[in-house]
Amino acid sequence: MCYSSDNNSTRIIGEIIRVIKPGVFDYKIHGYFIRMRAWGVGFPEREQPGYDQAISFTEAHLIGDLIEIKIKREFDLENLKVVDILLPSRSTTFSRLAIEEGIGWHLENETNRHGFLVMAQLRAKRKSLGVWATDYDFQSNSPNLNFGTNAPLLPKLCSGGSFLPAVRYWVTSFGKIHRPGCSFYERGRGELSSRPTGEDCRICGGINRN
Repeated sequence: MCYSSDNNSTRIIGEIIRVIKPGVFDYKIHGYFIRMRAWGVGFPEREQPGYDQAISFTEAHLIGDLIEIKIKREFDLENLKVVDILLPSRSTTFSRLAIEEGIGWHLENETNRHGFLVMAQLRAKRKSLGVWATDYDFQSNSPNLNFGTNAPLLPKLCSGGSFLPAVRYWVTSFGKIHRPGCSFYERGRGELSSRPTGEDCRICGGINRN
């Protein structure tokens, strides 16, 4: 069972009856069904690494437990009601816990870089938890992915295919090269290098961006 409340509303009893996919669920109230999405957190899609863990996480924390729902946005582009979900038994929110454990990632543009979620993601990245422990290219297969990045814009490269010595590329443990500004820059295990060797990222172009 769950309830929805905020400073201007009364307590309303409802129930989450099914999980559709990680972070997305059907909520039943007064005989009506409303499809909702967790605010500020993105998850792997089906067939991507971490999907099974994300769906299990969602079911474990949203089905059959007492939660509090606060509406953040009436409807998104997929006609889902966007909500922040408090987990009283854990004294945290569903989104924060998912990000902190590396089950999902912070959608910074949606939350306007909400401080608690920013810190939760930093902790998960430092520990290489969950989605941060893989070099899988989520972005090329997930149109809803929105990591958000604070990396500076890269100056234009010189002609002839050479690169500026000041540019430091991120080379993952799998040998894939990412440039500053890429969603995978400094993500997971790897090292910074001004003269990297390896395979260029398909998204940012690595050294040889066109």
